[in-house]
Amino acid sequence: MTSAAQVSIANRSLLSVGARAQISSFTEGSTESDAINVLFTPTFESLGRAAHWNCLRKQITLSLLAAAAGTPENPLGTSMNIPPSPYLYMYALPSDCLQVRYLLPTFAQNIGAGTVPMTTASLVADSRFYGIGQIQYEVAYSTDNQDNPIQVILTSQTQAQMVYTVNQPNPVIWDSMFQAAMVASLAAYLVPALSLNLPLMDRSIKAAESIIAQARVRDGDEGVVTQ
Repeated sequence: MTSAAQVSIANRSLLSVGARAQISSFTEGSTESDAINVLFTPTFESLGRAAHWNCLRKQITLSLLAAAAGTPENPLGTSMNIPPSPYLYMYALPSDCLQVRYLLPTFAQNIGAGTVPMTTASLVADSRFYGIGQIQYEVAYSTDNQDNPIQVILTSQTQAQMVYTVNQPNPVIWDSMFQAAMVASLAAYLVPALSLNLPLMDRSIKAAESIIAQARVRDGDEGVVTQ
């Protein structure tokens, strides 16, 4: 179902390319709404992958699907499915994932009273010792127990967390920079569909590229810096 915020983004894109008509929904049947109905979702998904937008950042602990024989989760190789070699674990890729950014380990935060330490090391590990991108992984194809196709993450990291770009097309949670980039990107696709004004399309593309470049710089300034 189309939200009012999505319609607002679409109308801003129409205004930016000089369209006289505005829309009230993506399915009203006008030329403009038909074009936007086709273009909105793929434009959003492509833009979401173009930079590590802070407004689309999500972090979760992954759901384990398979573990190699000899791991704590599958010591005898009979408790769970076995992941493809050489990886030790296979996790489910979240259904709302647009792009994987990086993996992190899960650390125990609360140690109960009376727990006997297994080592002289600190019981609370610090994730900053794991640099961004240092944990290797691959996104791969697999099937579930009903033989349905699924996407998975292959890695040798136990209890892995994933930071990723979430597929959230509701503009209510987008920041102003992402909204501006979406308006410019959608406008670039609307030009050939509505007017074939190539100079206008070129200006819209350059505007979108400029905003994406600014977002990448901002992400570098606000994100974790590793050496």
